[in-house]
Amino acid sequence: MPRLRGLLALGVTAHNATLRAHGFRPTRAPFRHGSLHILSAGRVLADSYHVSRLNTNTGRLTEAMFRSVVQELLERMATPA
Repeated sequence: MPRLRGLLALGVTAHNATLRAHGFRPTRAPFRHGSLHILSAGRVLADSYHVSRLNTNTGRLTEAMFRSVVQELLERMATPA
């Protein structure tokens, strides 16, 4: 996927797998909801809590929180590298 510019990790498992796939150790960039990380080739990794029922029913992840992460990722991708 040579034109891929951004990735959204839904949870720590996806975050860690994405980092490993790009040759980074997960300890280099710890998961934190709302964080953005720059990967190889200028790709951006955005972290969000998983959209599971547990997270949404308990309020750990709200719709506003999720929309904020997606919006920030889209804005970052729209900015020329």
